[in-house]
Amino acid sequence: MINYTTKYDVKKTMYEKFADSAAQHPDEPCFYYYKNTITWKKAEEMVDLCAAALVANGVRKGDRVIICAPNMPQCITAIYAVNKIGAIASMLHPLSVKSEAEYAVNLVGAKFAFCFDVSEKSFQGMKNLTLVRCKTAGYFPKTPYGFIANQVYKKKIKGKTAPATDVHKNIEWTEFLKEGKKFLADGGKVEIAEDSLAVAAIMMTGGTTGNPKGVQLCNEAINNLSYQLVDVVETVLEMKTDAKTDTMLTALPVFHGFGFALCMHVSICTGMAQALFPQFDAKMCSDAIKQYGINYIFGVPDFFEKVHKAGYLKGIDMSNMKLIGSGGDVVPYSLTEKMDVLLKENGAKCHFVSGYGLTECVTVCSFTDPRREAPQGCIGIPCYNIEAMTVKPGTTEEVKGEDGELCIYGPTLMEGYYHDPDETNKVLVKHDDGKVWLHTGDMCFIKEETGDIYYRQRLKRVYKISGYLVYPSFIEESYRAMAEIYDCCVIGTGEEGKTQLKLFVVKNKKYAGDSEEELTKKIIDFGLQNLSKWSVPKEVVYIDELPRTKIGKVDFKVLK
Repeated sequence: MINYTTKYDVKKTMYEKFADSAAQHPDEPCFYYYKNTITWKKAEEMVDLCAAALVANGVRKGDRVIICAPNMPQCITAIYAVNKIGAIASMLHPLSVKSEAEYAVNLVGAKFAFCFDVSEKSFQGMKNLTLVRCKTAGYFPKTPYGFIANQVYKKKIKGKTAPATDVHKNIEWTEFLKEGKKFLADGGKVEIAEDSLAVAAIMMTGGTTGNPKGVQLCNEAINNLSYQLVDVVETVLEMKTDAKTDTMLTALPVFHGFGFALCMHVSICTGMAQALFPQFDAKMCSDAIKQYGINYIFGVPDFFEKVHKAGYLKGIDMSNMKLIGSGGDVVPYSLTEKMDVLLKENGAKCHFVSGYGLTECVTVCSFTDPRREAPQGCIGIPCYNIEAMTVKPGTTEEVKGEDGELCIYGPTLMEGYYHDPDETNKVLVKHDDGKVWLHTGDMCFIKEETGDIYYRQRLKRVYKISGYLVYPSFIEESYRAMAEIYDCCVIGTGEEGKTQLKLFVVKNKKYAGDSEEELTKKIIDFGLQNLSKWSVPKEVVYIDELPRTKIGKVDFKVLK
C-alpha cells in the first residue's frame, strides 16, 4: 500500500465504517427506497443476518461473491455483509446476459451470488453456484403507493424473468436471512474481518475494448476515494457534512466504482441517508430531490441531460445543495453551462462540477472547483492525496507544457487486475522516482500555473491525419455549439495512414425535418471555419440517438 497521511479515518474495512455510522445514528434514516424508510438499526440487522447466512452457507474470508443486483436495499446489505466476513464483493451489471455472468463467475472463481428478478436467469445451469434471489419489490412500503408500484413493476418485468434451475442452491432473500438468524440462535459465530488493506471489491472494466478485467480495490482505497468528496465539501467549500440533514442520491449504479464509492460508500462513511434507485427515472429522482432535500447528486452526462431536458428540476429549492456534478464520460461544456444556470436560478451556492477518474483508482481523482465556473475542457485539479503528471506516451518521461499521457499516484490505486499480471504491469508502472504510477491511457494537458488538468482524448481515440494529431472530443465539443446538433460523435475510419473522420449526428428536435443534405453542407462549412482542415469530417451520418454502454457512456465499438 502507498504511504500517505490523512485527516480522515480511512484505515478500517468498509464494514467497520458501516458499523461506526450505525452505532452513531441507529434511529436515523439509512435508506430511502420507493417512499419506504429503512433506519440504520434495521440496515445493521439485515447486514448481520446476511453475514451469518453467508458463513452458514460456507462462504469464507477471501472468497469472491458475485453481486448482480441494482441499487436496492438487498444489494447494499450484501456488499457490507460480504465485507464483514472478509469475502470480496465482485460487482456485476444487473442486466448481464448469461455469457457475461458465466465469464464473471469463472474469472473470479465464485461459488456464491446474489441476483435480482431479471438477472436470475443468467445464472441458469451453474451447478456449483449458490444463488440468493432478491426481489426488487421486497422493500416497497406496505402502503397503497407500494402496492401500485409493485403492480407497475410486475408489468414492467413480465416476460423478462425465468428461474435459475440446475444450480447448487437457489434461495429467496428473506429465507436466506432466516438461515442467518437460525445460525446465530444455534450459537454460530461470525468473525469480523479487520484488514483494511485486504481486497474489498472487484469491479469489471474494459468491456468495450476487449474481455472485461477485474479491478481489485482494497478497503483503504475505497475509503480514501469516498473521503475525497468529503474533503471537497469541508476544505474547498468550507461546509460541514451533516448526517442528520444531508442526503445522497444513489441513482448511479453501484456495480460501477463511481456509484459504489462516490454515492453509496460516502453515505455510509458520513452517516447520511441515501435515496436508492434501481433504475434511473428522471421524474422519480426529481421528486426524491424535492421530498428528501437531497443535496449530493452525481451522474454521468446522459443522466443530467435527461433530467434537464425533462424540466423536473426547474424551480426546485436548491439552496441546501452541497455538491452536484458529472463524470464517467466526457462532460460537454454545454451541459455544464445549462446546469450552472439551473443551479443559480434554484438558489444553489455551488457550481456544477465535473470530475475525471478510472475504475483502476476507484474512479474520481480530480474535481473542478465548485466555487467557480469550470474552464472549458477542464476536468479539475487532483483530489486530496492524489498526484498527477503527464508523460510521453509509452514512456515514463515526464512532459510539461504540452499534451501527454496522464499518470496518477495516490492511495486509491487498485491492487491490480484479478489474475492478470501482464495487463496489470502495463498500467501500474514504476517511475524513476521509485513510485508506481497508474498510466491512464488518456491524453491530457496540465496547466502548470494552476494545476488544472485539461482532457484531450483517450489515446486509442487520437487519430493521426497527414501527420497531425486530431482529437475527436474537441471536434465533438465544437459541433455541439451548432443549434441544429443535439449530440454527436466522431469516429476514425479507414486503414492507418489513410484515416478519415465520420461524424454521427443526433439532430435537435426543432430541426428534425430540415434537409439533411443542406445540414451536412452547413456542418462541413462550420468545420472549415472553426477547425483545422484535418479535423473536418469527410462523412456525416444522422441517427436518432448515440448508442451507449450499460453505464451511459457512448459506445464507440457499436458505431465502428
